[in-house]
Amino acid sequence: MIEHLMIFLIAAGVSAFGTVVGFGGGVFMVPILTLLFDLPIQLAIGSIIVALFPSALISTFYNLRKNSIDFVVGLLLEGPTIVGTIVGAWLTTYLPTWQLEILFSILVIWAGIAMFRRNNQSTQSQLSLFKRLNNFPPRLLRQTSKGVYQMSGITVTLFGLLSGIVAGLFGIGGGFIKGPLMVLGFGMPARVAAPTALFMIVITSAVGSVSHYLLGHLRWEIGLLLTSAFVTGALLGNRMTRTIAERRLVKAIGLGLIAAGIAMVIFTGSHLRS
Repeated sequence: MIEHLMIFLIAAGVSAFGTVVGFGGGVFMVPILTLLFDLPIQLAIGSIIVALFPSALISTFYNLRKNSIDFVVGLLLEGPTIVGTIVGAWLTTYLPTWQLEILFSILVIWAGIAMFRRNNQSTQSQLSLFKRLNNFPPRLLRQTSKGVYQMSGITVTLFGLLSGIVAGLFGIGGGFIKGPLMVLGFGMPARVAAPTALFMIVITSAVGSVSHYLLGHLRWEIGLLLTSAFVTGALLGNRMTRTIAERRLVKAIGLGLIAAGIAMVIFTGSHLRS
């Protein structure tokens, strides 16, 4: 009973933070469940993906009312993300992936530091390399009430593939990398990037939930506990986003990336020891 209460409180806190920064929270909860609570990795991943669906759906409903989701960008990124997920799964079969996982962890931590050091202007948050890539055709200019930003077919494909490969390698989804990539790569305001990333998690978690259910990677007792915790966290997180300033949101995403990179290292270490 005490263990279940601890899981609920931790998961609710992770979900609240994940809702604010657009990560969802799976990248943090998998190492916690496997290392602290000895839950088998397949059951941890399956239960978390199921819990992510209603929490991301709730956040999408809130963000839809605030008109802060860019559905066009979200749907454009989903195509190459699916391809990247297949590539990532293939890599786990044919390559010693722990080196790749460590490399991705370092890149995620670097991106987190880059986010944390940026100011509140979305155009200045965009990295110069990606800014140059965004000038190649075909280009898509997005003019929204939250800001103006541009992306090219190259960056959409690159970012989608990258987040999908991470999802395939780690089995915990690439949601934690999509929001930051939209900020650093497209110059998208953080207040649009985080909700758009959560909208994409709705799609990926729905597909993932069916897959893990068919594979038998669900323990309903844990799944329902995590679902209630993630829903609670989503409600809390959406209340928090009403007052957080853009500058602080960018820094929170940066800190979240650094924490995610550390979680990925721990996740990889647990694989190597098993």
